[in-house]
Amino acid sequence: MPCHIQFSNFLFSKQLLTNLSPMSILAVRFLLAFLVLALIFNKKIRQLDHKSLKGGIILGLLYTVCMIFEMYGLRLIDSGVSSLIENMAILFVPLYVAVLTKKFPKIKTIICALLAIIGVAFLSLTQFEKSNGALGIVLMICAALTYAACILVTEKVSKDCDALTVGIFQIGTMGFLSLIVAVITKQMSLPHSQNEWIMLVFLVLICTCFGFAFQPLGQKYLPAENAAVLTVINPLTASIMGIIFAHELLSPLKIAGYIIILSTLYIYNSRFGEKKCNF
Repeated sequence: MPCHIQFSNFLFSKQLLTNLSPMSILAVRFLLAFLVLALIFNKKIRQLDHKSLKGGIILGLLYTVCMIFEMYGLRLIDSGVSSLIENMAILFVPLYVAVLTKKFPKIKTIICALLAIIGVAFLSLTQFEKSNGALGIVLMICAALTYAACILVTEKVSKDCDALTVGIFQIGTMGFLSLIVAVITKQMSLPHSQNEWIMLVFLVLICTCFGFAFQPLGQKYLPAENAAVLTVINPLTASIMGIIFAHELLSPLKIAGYIIILSTLYIYNSRFGEKKCNF
């Protein structure tokens, strides 16, 4: 999920998962967001071109996979830990670029990746007491790997298409695919309480309509590696909100993991402004 208001995304999604299935949350969230955006930007919808539709479908498919990993992982472990692990995408982006360009990654990238692995190991130890906590860690690592791929593909797609139209149809694709999975697996349901609807509306309007729809527009003018760096503040904020509002417990191991990963992301932040790699 894009970096915009991501800390609220993790917290509210975690709360909604108490009574709703992951796929029903994704289906309702993204279908409602698509309807809102289609009403606001109906002129762009009518002017849809083949490239933008194709780009939106491709990104929608990738982000749906990413969100499935995220939601099922988030259901099993703390929201703060989930955010920290998923934001390791910042480190996977240059590693992907290195593979695509067949160039050895910079030493700092390798060191930061190793430090991040150590940090995740510390955080993993804090989640093993939870039922299926280890599985939750694995799912969030998969989400991070997929998210990094999404960032790279978003940069490529947004260069050749109308970025906002791509974002709108990306969301529509995510909602449609999530609905299909929810119906097939018999998980489809709607929020029951007013608080659940308020949290869902926040996810729809802020985290989705603003965050997802405008990320391709932002990345039209921003290299993928620099876009990934902008996620650096989200894990810390998500962790603090998880502790305050979700009453997630702190432990020496968790604090150590937080410090290592946040320090790693901060160190890597010095990459901001470097010339991007072409691939």
